[in-house]
Amino acid sequence: MPLAYWIADAEAAIGINRSTLFGYIEDGKIPSRKIGASTVIRHCDLEASLDATPFSAATMKAWAER
Repeated sequence: MPLAYWIADAEAAIGINRSTLFGYIEDGKIPSRKIGASTVIRHCDLEASLDATPFSAATMKAWAER
């Protein structure tokens, strides 16, 4: 597992496009770092941002039906 992802790798890792990813970065939802001119996202920050997002309505419904 990498310590950090370049932007293209982060996009692929979570299945979103470049503009959505940069929107999340600009909104502070996904922290990023600069290494020279390159933007990187640490694996732990990407994982934490996903953990902080709400569950989908379908997931909540399935859990309620258990």
